[in-house]
Amino acid sequence: MIDYVKDNVCSSPWYSYRDSIVKAEIGKGITRIGAGAFYDCFKLAMVDIPDTVVSVGGQAFHNCGNLKKLVFPKALESIGDYAFTFCVSLNKIEFKSEKPPSVGKSLFTTVPGNTTMVTLTGSSIDSEVFAERTIGANGLVTFEAEGKDDNIWWSLSNGTLNVMIAKNKTDEYKPYVKDNVCSSPWHKYRTGIHKVAFSDKFKQINDGMFFDCIYLDDVVMPQSVEVIGRQAFHNCRTIKTLTIPRKVVKICDFAFTFCVSLETVYMLPENKVELGYHLFDTVPDAKMITLKGSKWMDSSVINSNTIGNNAKITYETFGNLENMEWRIKNGVLTISPIPGMSTVMEDLVSDNVCKAPWHDYVYGIYKISVEGNIENIGAGAFYDCFNATSIDMPSSITSIGFQAFHNCRSLRHITIPSKVSSLGDYEFTFCTSLRTIFFMSENAPRFGIGMFDGCPDNVEIKVYTMGWKPRREDKPPYEMVKFFKLGE
Repeated sequence: MIDYVKDNVCSSPWYSYRDSIVKAEIGKGITRIGAGAFYDCFKLAMVDIPDTVVSVGGQAFHNCGNLKKLVFPKALESIGDYAFTFCVSLNKIEFKSEKPPSVGKSLFTTVPGNTTMVTLTGSSIDSEVFAERTIGANGLVTFEAEGKDDNIWWSLSNGTLNVMIAKNKTDEYKPYVKDNVCSSPWHKYRTGIHKVAFSDKFKQINDGMFFDCIYLDDVVMPQSVEVIGRQAFHNCRTIKTLTIPRKVVKICDFAFTFCVSLETVYMLPENKVELGYHLFDTVPDAKMITLKGSKWMDSSVINSNTIGNNAKITYETFGNLENMEWRIKNGVLTISPIPGMSTVMEDLVSDNVCKAPWHDYVYGIYKISVEGNIENIGAGAFYDCFNATSIDMPSSITSIGFQAFHNCRSLRHITIPSKVSSLGDYEFTFCTSLRTIFFMSENAPRFGIGMFDGCPDNVEIKVYTMGWKPRREDKPPYEMVKFFKLGE
C-alpha cells in the first residue's frame, strides 16, 4: 500500500466512505499497511491482517475510535509514528513475532483523561520496546507477565503489579538498584505498571523496588511495612498521593526523588521516623508536596537535608497565638485576630531565638498573609521564613518590631503599609534576595539600626518613599541602598 496521509489530510480512495466502514479485510500478499490507511474510520471495529504484512505506516489507524483489538503477524518488522492515536477503545494488541518490531513515536497519543488501557502481548514485548517516547501523551499501555524472585512471586495483569511473599517464605531485604541501575524482575515492564498490590507480611519496600515506574499512580502499602528503601519510588512521576503506614520507622535516602506529581503524603506513624537525605529531590517545576499527619513532622525533621534540591514541602497545620489564630495550608501562613480579643501581636524573638509557633514549620512557608485589623508585626514574627517570597500586611499595621523579617532569604519585594511610622532594628538582616521596598506613608518611616546587615554589598536595594529619605538625620551606612520618590 502507498501512503495515504500528509499533513493530517487523508487521500485514501475509501476515505469518503469512512462513516460506513465497520470491518477491513487486508488480502494476503500485501506487505505494508500504508500511512493513514484507515484514518478517521471511527466505526471500524475489526481488521484482518494477513501473515504477509511486514510494516505499518504512520497514522494507519488514527482515530479508529471503535477498534478494540489488533493481531500482528510474525513477519511484522516496523510500526510508524502515531499509528494508533485516538483509538480510544483499543484494549489489546497481540504481537506474534519472536523479534520485537521497531516502533515510532507517540503511537498511543489520545485524549486527556483517557482510561482505556492497551494490553500488549508477545514474547519479546516489554518497556524496552514500548517506552515513554513510544507511548505518547495520555496513552496507557500494559503487559502480561509473571515470575519469581527469591522469596517473592509477582505478576502483571490489567496494569496491576501483584507482589506477594511465596508460601512458607519470609520477606527479606534485597536491593534492586545500584549506581542508578535497576535490577527488579518487573523493571522491564515498568511502563505497563499503573498500580501495585502487595500481599500481607511485607516488612520493607526494597531499594529501587519501583524505580522508573513512570506511570505508577496507585500504591497501597501494607500495614506491616517498617522500612521504605533507598530510591524505592524514584521517578514515579504519576503518583499524586502516598500513605506511609503506621509501623514505618525508617525512610531511606532518595526514596521519592522526581515524583513530580506527588501532592500529598499522609504520615501515619505516631513516633518520629528516621528520614534519609534528599527524599524529594526533583526538578524546579515540580508540585508542592503537603505533609499531613503527626506533630513530630516539623522543620526540625523535614529540613534542607531531608527535602533535597528543588522540592517544595509544606504542611497542613494550625494553632493559636494568645489573641490570634494561625494556619498553614498550600504553603501559605495566614495570621488573623480572634474576634473580640486584642489585635496587638506579641514579640516573638529573644536573644536570636524565635518562639513563634509557626517557626517549627518554616520550611513549608512560601507566602505570608496577615489579615484583619492586626495593629503590629511583632519582633521576629517571620524570623527564618527563608522560603517566603511574599508578605501581605493589612493597612491597619502601624509598627513592625525588630528582626521581623530576619533571614527571609527568598523575599524580593515588600510593601510597608501607610500607617507604619517606624521600623525596628535589624529588620531585613540576611534578606539576601531583597531588591525593592515600597513605603506607602506620606512621610518615610524612621529606620532602626543594622537594617540591612548581611545583605550583599554588590546588589542595589531600591527604597521607594513619599519623601526622599528616611526620618534620620544621618544617612544609613549602606552604599547599596538607594532612595527614590514613590511613583517616579
